[in-house]
Amino acid sequence: MDGIDSLRHAIETIPIPGAPPRLSRQGAAVGLALLDTSLRLNHVRRLTERLTVVEHGTARRSTEVDVSLKLLDEGQRQATAQLQDLIGREHGERAASRPAQQRALWVPLARLPRRDVSPVDVFDSAGQKLPRLTQHEASRLVASGLYRLLRGILAGDENAQTAKHELNTFLFQVHEPRWLIQQALLTLLTERNHPEEAFTLAPAEGTVRGYGRECREMALDIIDGYSGLLVEYAYLLNVAVRDYMLVVALDDSVEEHRLSYETPLHVHARQPIAKDQWRRLVASRRGYVVSYETMIPATLKSYHLVAATAPEAEISRMYLSTDADQHQVDGLAEDLLALAERQDSAALQEADGARHKILELQAQTVLRRLADLLRRRKWEAGQSGVELSQRSLPACHRLAAAATTGDAVRTDTNELDNSLRRHPAFSAASLREAARELTDREFGRDLVLVNGIADNEARAYWRRSGRDSRGDHIRVHATLVLKDSTKSGPLNVTFYALAVATVAFVLGWMLVGSPWPYGRAATEALDHIGDGQSVITMLLLLPGFLYSRLSLPPRRTVLGYLGTLPQALVQLSIGAVAAFAAAVATQSRGEVVQITLTVAVGLPVLAAVVLFSQASWHGAAIPLSRIGAPRWAGARDRRKPVDANVRFDSSGGR
Repeated sequence: MDGIDSLRHAIETIPIPGAPPRLSRQGAAVGLALLDTSLRLNHVRRLTERLTVVEHGTARRSTEVDVSLKLLDEGQRQATAQLQDLIGREHGERAASRPAQQRALWVPLARLPRRDVSPVDVFDSAGQKLPRLTQHEASRLVASGLYRLLRGILAGDENAQTAKHELNTFLFQVHEPRWLIQQALLTLLTERNHPEEAFTLAPAEGTVRGYGRECREMALDIIDGYSGLLVEYAYLLNVAVRDYMLVVALDDSVEEHRLSYETPLHVHARQPIAKDQWRRLVASRRGYVVSYETMIPATLKSYHLVAATAPEAEISRMYLSTDADQHQVDGLAEDLLALAERQDSAALQEADGARHKILELQAQTVLRRLADLLRRRKWEAGQSGVELSQRSLPACHRLAAAATTGDAVRTDTNELDNSLRRHPAFSAASLREAARELTDREFGRDLVLVNGIADNEARAYWRRSGRDSRGDHIRVHATLVLKDSTKSGPLNVTFYALAVATVAFVLGWMLVGSPWPYGRAATEALDHIGDGQSVITMLLLLPGFLYSRLSLPPRRTVLGYLGTLPQALVQLSIGAVAAFAAAVATQSRGEVVQITLTVAVGLPVLAAVVLFSQASWHGAAIPLSRIGAPRWAGARDRRKPVDANVRFDSSGGR
């Protein structure tokens, strides 16, 4: 349920209060200022996230925020400074009773999802814990502000001053509907849970519509009847219901602050057992693929992501992509399609007409935007070491060239015509094809490919290109590929498998008296083993001793996940030797002992060959097109994209 639906449900289910809830006017101004600041976050200069992945299915995320108080505008500074006088007032504390203290500004740092909220401690650069506004206090302030904003919007309507109109009655005459909306807002924002599904309370039989029902219906009619005026208000309410604000007190005498805090991550790692085992086996060769998604403010200028793993592992590949340009690309594709329709309907013979000039200006504006977008993507491709060829986007390249090269066309009178509409590359078909290319090749997503990776840590730097921001957030997607940096795990298992095969082969040789344990004589020798107890002891003791010297990582860790195939082959080798020992212990027939001897020698040798042929520690990197990078960043790959071994999401999948 979105914000307005939650408000309607609260109005329908909350009892009508007998007195107006305690919502102060001063608190309303502060609450709206906090909500505005949390949306804009214009005081945040840089956001750095540190993601550490050591164990499968778990990760640690710490966030560092560079805050500049001088970037707050005067209204934000005054409103946040007033918050100091409001704290504790509802508990009966008087401002005069508080000792003189250093002036502080209460500043929002981030918005956190309500459904996954947990206690968050914020520390400054010196490691000192900062005072934090409780969620209950922040929610009461925002509820006060949202009610005052709602009343101000409704009071601006022309019917608000019309006597006997329902809106006038709601605003100035009947109090209970207003109290009900105030209580509904306060309940929605201060309680930890909010409604996921609506429910209704059935009236009792033998009752009629009373005064309480009339007040409830009046409040609902106002919300529904003026929904056109409340579009922007519904967006703010949805943000307030969906997110908590992280508000801390900062020293006003220091303009620059560097703060840090840790927040939990949403993990998507559960898979069916068979599918999970297959992914574990495949990861031994291609690597452990980690997908991470988060949201950052749309006004943010700089974002850094630092990924780290265990010292025994390495990050073989990492990229970062955002949808910061998605609104721009969607608008550009729509403009290209609209321009194609106008190009079809307009005649070029009207060269001096007003319609031709208007279309010419529109074509120049649209194609310049296309050329600038293509230029940025080609620069990103060059910086990341990938190719953005003309073959992948032929129509976009032709139209961008028409807008930037400055080529003209000679007319029948041998004069130069610089009109874009007369350019041979400009046609309705090319415009439609360019719009399709922008959508199909995911041009709304940018790319930062991390090339310089130092051992077990990689850093991705994203910066805004100076264009206007739209929306309240930007979706960030990053993918990491982790591999075993020691290279010793598969190699040690290979030697172990060869050692087990050698022990079984030597024992078979000694029992048969020949390196070829087949034939009638060999079968008879294996059918009458004299000292079977010694053979069993050697078969179980020596491989067991070697296994105890074999260092295998815990299964829970990333290295253990990457070593699933070697561990499985070790267990198969031990099982083959145990089957050979069981056949000897039960004094089975010679043919059965021959079969188990063959398996005890052949299976470990096959395991060693498989591990030796694996190229997981020196293989080629996974193509970008298979790990979720934008389609424009790589050649078309018809193979199925690689599923991530684990997915982390900071927003709970919003």
